[in-house]
Amino acid sequence: MNCAPNLLKFLGIKLSLEIVKPKAFAEQRLFQAILVQALEDAVNTSGFKKETYHKHDSHKWFVSNSVDFQDVCWGADMDPDFVRGEYMKMVDEGRVHFTRLQVSWIKYRDLYKRYRECGSKEERRIIKKLILKENLKRLED
Repeated sequence: MNCAPNLLKFLGIKLSLEIVKPKAFAEQRLFQAILVQALEDAVNTSGFKKETYHKHDSHKWFVSNSVDFQDVCWGADMDPDFVRGEYMKMVDEGRVHFTRLQVSWIKYRDLYKRYRECGSKEERRIIKKLILKENLKRLED
């Protein structure tokens, strides 16, 4: 699997060795590519909104240990407990973290989802004020 050298260095020896290990079937390579993309998204430090959303979604995917996550790992011929354990180790060591700007974008997205689900105009007004407040905080940083 072709992978950015910086990502492999960041992931550590154990996980990197699993990722670069040749896979026999095209399906395994596809699932491996999904894992690599999720890892790349999770370690991204960009402050751009879209990249932050991808990072947050990837992070939740690794942390949740969902059936989908396990299926992708097994499809890539990798043990989900090992992959998740290595990811959680990176989180615990502070190698995977969210910047203040990224946290702000995540709060913005959550507020916007709440805004879209509101049942009344009054609820929308309240949440819109919170969204504007979050936007101003982000501009001040």
